[in-house]
Amino acid sequence: MQLKYHMVTIEDLVPQEHFLRKLEHVLDMSFVQEETAHLYSRKYGRPPIDPVVMVKYLLVGFLYGIPSERQIEQRIQTDVALRWYLGLDLFDRVPDHSTISQLRRRKPSFRKVFRRLFEEVVRQCVEKGLVSGRLVVTDSTHMKANAAVSSEELVEIKEAPGVYWERLDAYEEEGLEKLKEKTGKRRKKRVKQIKKTIRRSHKRVSHTDPDAGHMKRPGKPEGPQYLVHEATDSDNGFIVDVVVTGGDSSDSAPYLDQIERINKNVVPIQAAAADSAYNVPMFYRALKDLGIDFYVPPRKNNDCTKAEFKHKDFAYEKETDSYLCPAGKRLELHGLNRTVSGLNWSYKADRKDCDAC
Repeated sequence: MQLKYHMVTIEDLVPQEHFLRKLEHVLDMSFVQEETAHLYSRKYGRPPIDPVVMVKYLLVGFLYGIPSERQIEQRIQTDVALRWYLGLDLFDRVPDHSTISQLRRRKPSFRKVFRRLFEEVVRQCVEKGLVSGRLVVTDSTHMKANAAVSSEELVEIKEAPGVYWERLDAYEEEGLEKLKEKTGKRRKKRVKQIKKTIRRSHKRVSHTDPDAGHMKRPGKPEGPQYLVHEATDSDNGFIVDVVVTGGDSSDSAPYLDQIERINKNVVPIQAAAADSAYNVPMFYRALKDLGIDFYVPPRKNNDCTKAEFKHKDFAYEKETDSYLCPAGKRLELHGLNRTVSGLNWSYKADRKDCDAC
């Protein structure tokens, strides 16, 4: 067989309409150099691999559905288009897959680069008018952790009050002042103490993956899991924010911080929607303060009470801020009750009216 010699460059071998050419044109990776400059020494050590190459290395694995870093390395070795996108010539050595593993182990702060990459793509979508904030829908999905149930052990944890409780305290104080204006009375102590200063409890933690949480929900796989909370702009289905928590977290735990972050840093939100797991009284108040309409279905309520009349049997009068019972008697504002999920106004009828009924 006679061999032929061709004078070509890698630039000639990648079609002009190739997807990676379009991606290279619209996605500016210059911020990676700025974000990672403090992680590299200018005086000591061997010449490093360009951090932009490292990011693109993992990005093509995601875009083309390559499941492992070892397979990404093998694919780049034989795929001219991937070599071109990473800035490697035909005979340049492809970074070893173990380099990515060591980067993840030695420089965990490098993960922030991928967050910036996500934010940069969302920013460009907003600029192009593909994300409007007209309606942002939020939900969570579980993801299995790379850990076995046998790796879990029961540990005691200290859980200090978080931002949620501090915000609830502020809303309660505001509500008590409003109660004083309307009724002329204000209780000094809560009817029932819901939140303690420090709450102690036990939880199952995997020593293989301590960041995962033990999930135990009806219809869900039990064991070490993660919850991925995604907020999506409904216009074109673009994900505008992602939060990852342990599987033992509730769906609604990171919701307020996530919505506030999107509204402040990504795009102003006009309306938000979620499923019934996010039907928390305090969310209505917090989103109202931000000027965001909140749409969520009511939770299923298994009413086991033996009361003759239910909540739906009472009519609310906005002018007098009171309720009317089926007999036409009035229930006046009586107090402010606090639960784990939020605050509720309580209304009471005159005992004489009820006794005579």
